[in-house]
Amino acid sequence: MHLESLYIQQFKNYEALQIQFAPGLNCFTGSNGAGKTNILDAIHYLSFTKSYFNAIDQFQAFLGGHFFVIESECNQGNVQEKVRIVYQKGNGKTLLVNGNEVQKFSEHIGSIPLVMIAPGDISLIQEGSEERRKFLDQVISQYDKLYLNALISYNRVLDQRNKMLKDFKFQGGFNRSLLETYNDQLVQAGNYIFTKRAAFIEKVLPVFLGHYSWISGPTEKVGIVYESDLSRTPFDILLDQTESADLDLMRTTRGIHRDDLNFTLAHNPLKKFGSQGQQKSFLIALKLAQFDYLTEVKGKKPLLLLDDIFEKLDQQRLSRLFALMGEGKFGQVFLTDTQQERVKAMCSNNAIDAKFFEIENGQLLR
Repeated sequence: MHLESLYIQQFKNYEALQIQFAPGLNCFTGSNGAGKTNILDAIHYLSFTKSYFNAIDQFQAFLGGHFFVIESECNQGNVQEKVRIVYQKGNGKTLLVNGNEVQKFSEHIGSIPLVMIAPGDISLIQEGSEERRKFLDQVISQYDKLYLNALISYNRVLDQRNKMLKDFKFQGGFNRSLLETYNDQLVQAGNYIFTKRAAFIEKVLPVFLGHYSWISGPTEKVGIVYESDLSRTPFDILLDQTESADLDLMRTTRGIHRDDLNFTLAHNPLKKFGSQGQQKSFLIALKLAQFDYLTEVKGKKPLLLLDDIFEKLDQQRLSRLFALMGEGKFGQVFLTDTQQERVKAMCSNNAIDAKFFEIENGQLLR
């Protein structure tokens, strides 16, 4: 699978741009702020129908405009597929595949599997548990439609249950039947999500450990532990146990919406005890494990997007990443950097054929 072309109109700092891609490595070079990352974000839109960096569609329009268009021709194993996303202020987004409107965006997720490595990924380590749950959800949703549906259902019922708890508090009264209805729905969706998250971590952990050892050497011991309220107590019993606290605090205090991943280095929190280099190695190994797992379950290699990696990774990690490219590890790769010559040098050292695009102020120069 690979993208053959990309057309964007009124998107971020581009009035209009049309590009033909190579099936292997595609490199976008130019100064900071030229718009290189915006091209990667347009590709991310085609996969997830949203930005990698900002979930508000209106903020993606050129000069605060009222619409944008992203379109691509995709080769899905000798089957041509045209994906088009149109945003109009006041009307929202429209997704069309081969000219047919897709009513539920969730049905499209996973059609164009994608892994992105960007400087902001450090938030997976440094920020709160929500970032790590988003990571889990993004990966699993690309190969399990039922998971995505369960996640949508869970979040909807969670909001409804929390609103009901507030109503109980401020309006008085207590409706046991309604509470049990919401509990049953939470349990059904939550149990499925918990099972799939636990299975994913179990399967991806040895792959991750192998990548980390290859990047940093076998002496450092790292780990990933999936932490969930449901790993200790069945969800239905948990809701019964926390009913009084939920009523008092007017929110659902326990459940899979509190899940987390504990990243460790020598059994200590990576966030506190890991150096910058160790944290970067951890993130690269995690994303490479994600790539391998998606390749296995989808039966095709995801798109790989590498944003500004030369500025964020040291020479050793860069060399190993490019060595994997030279060995044919990946399929279609999209990469951004400020200096074309150093990318060319790395490609030459690893016998990698690449197509280069020079970007300046939202324009394709060559």
